[in-house]
Amino acid sequence: MDPLKAMWDTVPPAEPGDLAGARRRLLDGMRARPDAGTARRHGVTVPRPGAGTARRRVVTVPRLVVAAGVVAAAGVASAVVTPGTPAYAVGENPDGTITVTINELRDPEGLEADLGAVGVKADVTFLAPHTRCEGPRFASVDGAYDGPPFDSPEELRRAREGWRSAKATGPLSIRTIGIHPEHIEPDETLVLEFRDNQNPAVPWRLGAFLARAGAPVRPCTPVADAN
Repeated sequence: MDPLKAMWDTVPPAEPGDLAGARRRLLDGMRARPDAGTARRHGVTVPRPGAGTARRRVVTVPRLVVAAGVVAAAGVASAVVTPGTPAYAVGENPDGTITVTINELRDPEGLEADLGAVGVKADVTFLAPHTRCEGPRFASVDGAYDGPPFDSPEELRRAREGWRSAKATGPLSIRTIGIHPEHIEPDETLVLEFRDNQNPAVPWRLGAFLARAGAPVRPCTPVADAN
């Protein structure tokens, strides 16, 4: 023990700042460890005391807008919009679906009227970058707009499978969406919120929902949005 005592005597006493720094490095190291929330006891991995008590990160639906080109047109070069190209186009297809192409975010009233002419009652809003419509604006037919929050994107994905809102509208390309009227009941309103994405590859982002039959849809009041 004498050699150990002699060696210990050569270590200078720690200053308060040294102790604080060591404690901080220890805590940082524990946070960085992938197994910091578990411990091995008798060959079994068990949670450490206090593990799993982090604040739950919920996912709310209205803030999740769909980038039109991400799913349906990944890797497809964006089309060039030349002078004279109409702001939008609405087309009816032989299978009963409707195709909407958005080249410029202008004249939402005209798009509403053209959708009404093909049998789709719609409320269309074009938003500036980094803004969203202040909610709630309407009562939805399912949880796509005003439903409860979700614990994870995976839980949200599973819920989407049962939403008529998700079936009624879907991306076809970077500038085009498809509307399926068979998923829209009489007097329901298709609410479309397009937001300028400031990205030629994905020019806009879309929130698409179904408002209940006869339910009013309040005008959009744009508010700042960090996303």
